Amino acid sequence: MNRTNAEQAFGVCVNEGAAVMSGNYPVFFIAANESSNDGYKVQGNLTADLQLFAGIADADIALGAVGLFQCYGYRASVRLYSLATSTTIAAGAALGPGATASNGVQSLGLTLSYGPLVVLQAVGATVNSPGGYAKAFLRVM
Repeated sequence: MNRTNAEQAFGVCVNEGAAVMSGNYPVFFIAANESSNDGYKVQGNLTADLQLFAGIADADIALGAVGLFQCYGYRASVRLYSLATSTTIAAGAALGPGATASNGVQSLGLTLSYGPLVVLQAVGATVNSPGGYAKAFLRVM
């Protein structure tokens, strides 16, 4: 929990991926069949095992460094991955990781109508289609 804002929850993680994880991008737990995985190792560029979605990186996390990911509450900036088509997102739509999860979250193709994230603003095609940022509420816990 955050003492300055009790309406948000964060997790502590270590970036064990292949590169720097960018702030406002999705974070995924690493599922490994080894005893060295203590439940706090994460990576940013996962396109399979999307159920391992942990939250959104609070800031850039260097490779091997400790950082924070947000898993509950309002977030002013969440990365949307780019689409090949011109698509808008209505306020209140569910968002989640998808096939190109390394680049953000999206509403297109999401099978959960309640989503791990809910967008809090209408997002026009000029922002959404090339990949942009939106305000969202996270409820990954």
